[in-house]
Amino acid sequence: MIYDLIIIGAGAAGLFAAANTPVQWKTLILEKTDAPGKKLLLTGSGQCNITNNAPIKTFLDRYGRNGSRLRPVLFPFSNIALVEFFKQNGLPLEDRGDGKVFPVSRKSNDVVELLVRLGCKRGVEFKYLTEVTDVIHSDSSEDYSYSVHTADMVFSSKRILIATGGESYPQTGSDGSFFACLDRLGLKLIPGKPALTPIYVTNYSYESLSGITFPGCVLSLACDDGSDPVKVEGSLLFTHKGLSGPCVLEMSRYVRKGDRLTINYLPDKNSETLRLELIQASSGSTKQIITILEHITGLARSFLELVCENCETQKNEKASRLTGRELGILAEKLTADSHEINGTGEFDVAMVTAGGVCLDEVDLKTMEAKRYPGLYFAGEVLDVDGDTGGYNLQFAFSSAKSAVKLQETENK
Repeated sequence: MIYDLIIIGAGAAGLFAAANTPVQWKTLILEKTDAPGKKLLLTGSGQCNITNNAPIKTFLDRYGRNGSRLRPVLFPFSNIALVEFFKQNGLPLEDRGDGKVFPVSRKSNDVVELLVRLGCKRGVEFKYLTEVTDVIHSDSSEDYSYSVHTADMVFSSKRILIATGGESYPQTGSDGSFFACLDRLGLKLIPGKPALTPIYVTNYSYESLSGITFPGCVLSLACDDGSDPVKVEGSLLFTHKGLSGPCVLEMSRYVRKGDRLTINYLPDKNSETLRLELIQASSGSTKQIITILEHITGLARSFLELVCENCETQKNEKASRLTGRELGILAEKLTADSHEINGTGEFDVAMVTAGGVCLDEVDLKTMEAKRYPGLYFAGEVLDVDGDTGGYNLQFAFSSAKSAVKLQETENK
């Protein structure tokens, strides 16, 4: 049998493509695990943060250094169009209040079931426990261009959509093994690295403060490779092993071992303005320095006590007895807490993969490989990784829609 389209991977992108593929086409979706959407079920802590309610123009700033290239992918099928798609198909979505958009039911399983059901309505054939071991392209046949090989079968198709994901959460099936097939096709691949992951630093001293959150911090990264410094603002969390929270997860795509990360826990202040505030508040005061710090910064007392300890300042010392230099050291620690990067979490804790098929290989208006007509890509298999908040799923859905939209046009 010759298929019109074979989709490799039944994750977010593959399922969305199946739900939108031309109904008159013979379409097959191949999945290496025993069920669809395993990683999709985990998103948003099982509630499925499908997209974000921010203006679509601002999305381009949420995908790192490749974001500016994604206009032709994201704009034709935007977050507004995605919300309308689910609404029309009986699964209403809502903004949680912070811009993150979820199903009203808060059940990721509802999303998976809907996409599978829509695919089945379009006649898509699903095969599970079927791992693809190779994809062979041929120019000689008039009936099909691609042979898809598994352990015991060979499938023929006019078109292929690669939606195999990256390397994060390998227990869900996206373990990066399919990149070997793409490498044999001669496609340029950007080596994968964990992204949206905790960051670990040398001589981490905040283990005892695990669980403390700072709602607004600014992280600055100075890179050894001479590239421009990177700044990210948002919530930060201390864990027992390192740094986490939204701003840390977003920064993780940029860091390398040996880079220098600086944390400002008071983004409306710098070290000099805080030093002057501390000098003014301490002058002639009988209050302890810990009390002054609490009053001026509003930060957790346990954190401020540890800051005093790390700066070799007695927390119970009268503030007026401290020198301007000693107050400056405290101010520097609170506004420019500098750490050497020791590493990030591995793929088993990373939410997404940075790296994948180089975007230079793909026509981003159609998601078709420039050198292989009929070969398409969607989702995390590409060198695209977004911030937390629904941006990665939006890209998965938009890229899948772009591929099948072209195919619908071809079919007419």
